[in-house]
Amino acid sequence: PRRDSLTRVKIFIDYQNAYMGARRAFSLHSRGHLDGQIDSRRLGSILRERGLSVDPTRRLEAVNVYRGVPSPNVSPVGHAACERQLASWRRTDGVRCVARPLAYQRTTTTDGRPRLVGREKGIDVLIALDMATGALLDEYDAAVLVSADTDLLPVVERVRRAGKRCEVAAWRSTDGKAPRLTLPGLW
Repeated sequence: PRRDSLTRVKIFIDYQNAYMGARRAFSLHSRGHLDGQIDSRRLGSILRERGLSVDPTRRLEAVNVYRGVPSPNVSPVGHAACERQLASWRRTDGVRCVARPLAYQRTTTTDGRPRLVGREKGIDVLIALDMATGALLDEYDAAVLVSADTDLLPVVERVRRAGKRCEVAAWRSTDGKAPRLTLPGLW
């Protein structure tokens, strides 16, 4: 961190990973889809506050939220809900949304009926690009990655090599099945 000012903290939220992690951690599988939803700005503020014990000069600069968007043709209800969520985040000061359309793959149900399944494609790459670019352009002093996705380990390493602090926040899984994003010898 720079000595002449506050530590600039930027939060990077892998939304689907955080949402599903919350549902696993709090055993919300059988509950409605609203259980596990995250208030991105509030989460950013909580993470900033939690880090005050390590660095009392932390200032939350921005919260970036990354998520896939369902197709209105495949999932009109899911698309509408996602658009409402994105609109809410966009109205929130300090929150930046990065959204990409879901990619769909044809599968079949157990009884043989055709079905389309949506998957996020490119979200991890966008998170990695923004984190690495931000570190190189000195946009922050500390990055907080909200994800347990081990595919993001290389960007955590790159941010650290650029001289920035990089922290990882994720829900603790009670079943022990969720991956854990860590740097060997550091956490």
